[in-house]
Amino acid sequence: MGVAAAESSIDIWTTLLKPKYFPDAILIEGSGVIELTSPYRAEDAAVTPVSVRASFPQSTGRFVKTIYMFVEGNPQPLAGIFHLTKEMGRADLAMRVRVDKYTNVRAIAVLNNGEHHMVTNFVKASGGCSAPLSADYSTAMQSIGGMKFKIIGDRNADETAVAQFMLSHPNVTGMQKDQKTQLIRPAHYVESVEIFFNDTHVMTAQTGFSISADPSFRFFFKPVKGGKIRAIASDSKGNSWTQTFDVEAGRSL
Repeated sequence: MGVAAAESSIDIWTTLLKPKYFPDAILIEGSGVIELTSPYRAEDAAVTPVSVRASFPQSTGRFVKTIYMFVEGNPQPLAGIFHLTKEMGRADLAMRVRVDKYTNVRAIAVLNNGEHHMVTNFVKASGGCSAPLSADYSTAMQSIGGMKFKIIGDRNADETAVAQFMLSHPNVTGMQKDQKTQLIRPAHYVESVEIFFNDTHVMTAQTGFSISADPSFRFFFKPVKGGKIRAIASDSKGNSWTQTFDVEAGRSL
C-alpha cells in the first residue's frame, strides 16, 4: 500500500496515484454526491479528523460500494480503502488520519453503477507521521488488539444507528523515534478491520499507517432487531484479533 511521496501533491496525483489506482476511470469532481469534511488547519497533525458522507441513502438501486481516502503528502498516501454495504443504511464514515505536510486530502467514492466521484480538500498540518506516540510504546503494546464498540445517541428515523469502533494499536509508521533508545521503530500498523452484524457484512476497512494510532471509525448500520456486532482486525505483523459485542434492539424515533 505504501508509495513514496517525493513530489508535490498535484504531481503525486496526476503522475502516480491516479494512474495507479484509477487508470481508466472518469473521476467526477464536486460535492454533489459525496461531501468530504476536514479541517483547513489541523490542531494535531497526528490525529486529524476527516469524514465522508454521501448525499443519498444506501439502497439496492443505488449505493456507495467503496471509498478511497488519500493523504497525498504522506509517505503512504493511500490512507484506506473502505468497502461499504447496503446494510449500513448510509454511506457516512469518519476517522482520524496522520498528515505529514501541507497536502490535499482526497476521497473517491465508487458507486454500484461504476461512477467514481471525487472531492478534494487542502489541509495545513505537518509532522503527523513522525510525531511520537501519545502513550509509551511498551504500555501501548500491553493493550494492543483491545476493542471497544458503542452506539452513539438514539436510533434514527430511517432505522439506522451511529456506531463507533475503536481498536487499541500504536499504528507505528516506521518514522517515529523510540523516546528511550532514540532509534527509529519499525513500521507496525493495522491492515484490516472487518465489521459484521449478525454475520452480515457491514463494512471492511483496508488501512495503512496514515490512519492515526488507536484507529477509530464512526459509521452507520441498521440494528433494528438487535443482535451481535463481530469485529475482526489484523495488522502488518500477522497478528489478528476478534471480538463480539451485544447490540440491544431499539425502536426508531
